[in-house]
Order: sequence, then structure tokens, then C-alpha cells
Amino acid sequence: MSISRKNLYLVDGMALIYRAHFAMINNPLLTKDGRHTSAIFGFMKSILNLLKNESPEYFAVVLDSKEPTFRHKLYPDYKANRTEMPIELIEQLKPIRKILDSANIPVLKQSGFEADDIMGTISKNAKKYNLKTYLVTSDKDMMQLVTDQTNVYSPGNRFKKTTIYNEKKVEDRWGVHPQNMVDFLALVGDTSDNIPGIDGVGPKTAKQLIKEYGTLENI
Repeated sequence: MSISRKNLYLVDGMALIYRAHFAMINNPLLTKDGRHTSAIFGFMKSILNLLKNESPEYFAVVLDSKEPTFRHKLYPDYKANRTEMPIELIEQLKPIRKILDSANIPVLKQSGFEADDIMGTISKNAKKYNLKTYLVTSDKDMMQLVTDQTNVYSPGNRFKKTTIYNEKKVEDRWGVHPQNMVDFLALVGDTSDNIPGIDGVGPKTAKQLIKEYGTLENI
């Protein structure tokens, strides 16, 4: 008799908060005294929809820490192209945390690490407990973690549907297996994180090289 596998949903909190804020940037929600609440409203709406529509047995919101990560020590220009968080968004972080605490929704963070690191670590360990893990994020870096037990749950919006990436969908989208996403991104770079790739190597060439040689080391 097969045992039903329970689901674990890990939400990249800051990514969803940013998404909620900028989705309403041209028509923000404000209180009577002028405080911004777009991120609070949009973020909590997304969280409640996830809980209602997916009914996960296990659920947590994962946040980045303020401190520099080990990546900044390895590469000082890591994310150096990012603009500072808008003050009106910063002011909404404490209320969001208070709501999550009041709703008894676990919040995970660790000094010196990004939410991605925590989500990846937990998804690896979840296999020991036969949990099916869904990483709620649109970050393509997370595609490297996709396996038969781990999916990336990329939230949709009014312009596109929610996409749940399994191994096949990762290959269909990027042309490489999840285990080769690190090699792929090392070759093409990642402008969102200010990481340079190899000059003259775009996605098409990167896919061909990986197909022929298998790994970055072999290339």
C-alpha cells in the first residue's frame, strides 16, 4: 500500500513582497494618514490564496537577512546593481511580520544567508521525510533544485498563469536539465545579480556547449 506524500510549501517572502508592492506602484493603497499598504495587502492576499487553493500540510515564509551573505565576501560586486529598497516598502515590513506572527505562520531567516539558501537546504532535507516540496518563487536560480520531489511554484498574475516547474518543464523552458542550471547560468551570467557570464556566450551557445560537454568543468 502506497503512503500518501504530504506537501511542504516554502515561500520566498521578500520576492513576493516586492512583487506585491510594484504591482500597484501606479495606484498604491494608502491609509487615511498616508501610509502605504499595497505590499501588505498584495502579499497577504497571495499567502491566503496559496493556503486556500493548495491546502499544504506544511508551510513557511522564508526571508532574507539584512547582513551581507557569504556571496558578498566571495564577490564584492554581488547584487551591486540593485537599487535601495523604497522607504514606503521598508515601512510595511514590520506590519507584515506582525500579521504573519499573529496568523501563526512560521517565518524562517538566518543571518548571513539568503532566503534561497534556506529554501534549498530545507528542500534537500525534506526528502528524508518523503515530503513533496514546492518552492514558491520566480527566481530562475532555484530551477537547479528541481527533482522528482521538489518543484518550483512560479506564481502567476493577470497576464500569465501560475507555472509549476518539474524537471521536464525546466528543460522545455531553458533547454537544460535542472542539474545543469548552475553550469548554464555560469556561462550566460545573471544580470539581476550582477554576475557576468562568458563574453560571447548566450543561452543558445551555452545549451550547445552543455549538451556536447556535459559540465562547466568539461567545457
